[in-house]
Amino acid sequence: MMHEITSSQKITMNFIVLLFILFGIANGAQNVCRFPKKWKSNYDFDYKKRQHEWATPNAKTDYYKLVLSWSPTFCKQLPSFNRNQTFQCQYDDFGLVVHGFWAQSKNARTLQQHPRNCRNVEQLPLMTVKRHFCMMPDESLIQAEWEKHGTCSFRSADEYLNTIEKVFTGLTIPNMKQILRDKNIDHFKVKKALLEKNRSLRANQITVYMKGKDLIDIKICYDLKFNFTPCPRSW
Repeated sequence: MMHEITSSQKITMNFIVLLFILFGIANGAQNVCRFPKKWKSNYDFDYKKRQHEWATPNAKTDYYKLVLSWSPTFCKQLPSFNRNQTFQCQYDDFGLVVHGFWAQSKNARTLQQHPRNCRNVEQLPLMTVKRHFCMMPDESLIQAEWEKHGTCSFRSADEYLNTIEKVFTGLTIPNMKQILRDKNIDHFKVKKALLEKNRSLRANQITVYMKGKDLIDIKICYDLKFNFTPCPRSW
């Protein structure tokens, strides 16, 4: 026999869910992270006000590229002032984080020929940012990636960001800190470690970029149904 949930029980349940979101654990323990004490008030993005930005709204989306950034290297490369002002660099909490999920055209011969900045949209609600912050630990990054790349293939920011959560949490990430301690580390070893943990992932579906012994980023290609797919030889 089913029992009807009372109003007070509903309020309690909603409060618990809200707490889970606020503490970054709505999507599992691997997404636990600390939050800034003070959030940015203005993190909107307008490509028309940015140098080296452009719009390619009519380019066809043939596949997607998940771009993962190694946070310690990102922070290491920042000037000290910027590093001190960047939340994800203030603690040793973040490792492999999502930089973006990019709509890509297989016929593109230059970077400018991929879908980009398809429409200008309003600043995302802070609650949306908080929900995905442990995956992409910067308000401006979440907003910019949604506008630059998400607007070209997704109807809403929730659809875009939830899709990223799904593909990102679908990966099994090895202990990257331990792997990168290897004095002879190179991109082949990093790639091998990821392939061993993700048996359905193939070598031609992933690229690893390193600068010396510093891991910069990892790119993985997905088809339009969000399954692994070979990465075309294009920009």
